[in-house]
Amino acid sequence: MDTPKNSDQAADFKFGYVTIIGKPNVGKSTLMNRIIGQKISITSHRAQTTRHRILGIHTDPEKQIVFVDTPGIHSVAKKSNRKTINRVINKTAISSIDGVDVVCLMIPANGWTDGDKLVLKALEHVTTPVVLVINKLDKLRSINDLLPLIAESNELYKFADIVPVSAIGRGHNDNVDRLMEVLATHLPHAPAGFDEDQITDRSFRFLVSELVREQLFRRLGDELPYATAVEVTEFVLEPERALINCDIWVEKDSHKSMVIGKKGEALKQIGTFARKNSEVLLERKVFLELFVKVRSGWSDNARDLYSLGYDEGS
Repeated sequence: MDTPKNSDQAADFKFGYVTIIGKPNVGKSTLMNRIIGQKISITSHRAQTTRHRILGIHTDPEKQIVFVDTPGIHSVAKKSNRKTINRVINKTAISSIDGVDVVCLMIPANGWTDGDKLVLKALEHVTTPVVLVINKLDKLRSINDLLPLIAESNELYKFADIVPVSAIGRGHNDNVDRLMEVLATHLPHAPAGFDEDQITDRSFRFLVSELVREQLFRRLGDELPYATAVEVTEFVLEPERALINCDIWVEKDSHKSMVIGKKGEALKQIGTFARKNSEVLLERKVFLELFVKVRSGWSDNARDLYSLGYDEGS
């Protein structure tokens, strides 16, 4: 762990870890990106876009909060969710609850679902303060519409606090500042654990692979993105440019043809948008090449998953 650059921090400075958990596609990654002020976790309208545990680091003069963005916790009872990758993703999310200072459970403003209650069940024996974050405040006509949901939530669990927010950050009434104040009350007095200009623990190499995967989720059909993975095979960072090659893994020859598209058009679009986003991230010109390869059964093979970094929860 890096040591902070500023050794003269005030004695009342606070530092701690906050895990954000919830069902898939509830807005966890959007909230963390909003707080950090930069895209750390990829997003799309599809559930389970996030597959890895990712740290986002917020630092200000009073505190440093390390947010742990997690994959959505989901049921693996259904046959379609019994693959090894789904069990590993769930384990990654649940293990992220241990050893942190605060847990943020996020649910949507339209009320509790079975999926939300499945996540809540994982908190049954947690002694860490749990803050309920009710997302999509911007969808409500009035804050008073939340009163029945807040009352129901207090019956379900003894939350340390309940904070409605708009993770998407539209307008000035998103209430994210209020959430940060609440979280700070539960953090210990301690010096920063990371440099003040560090915003994540992940490498540029990893973040670029995620930007490619984001485009797969945004531009392919309903099921296909879940059968794909991205591996960076070459990453050369020069002062004014980056040379990057990535393999896109698919499970079938038919998947390969769909990722490539007619006359290579689908792969070209994926590469173009991933390259543009990578240039913003790396702040230099990016030359990105993508190769689509078939590896049958990779998502149900523990060795393949390990090579792709899916071992954080083990």
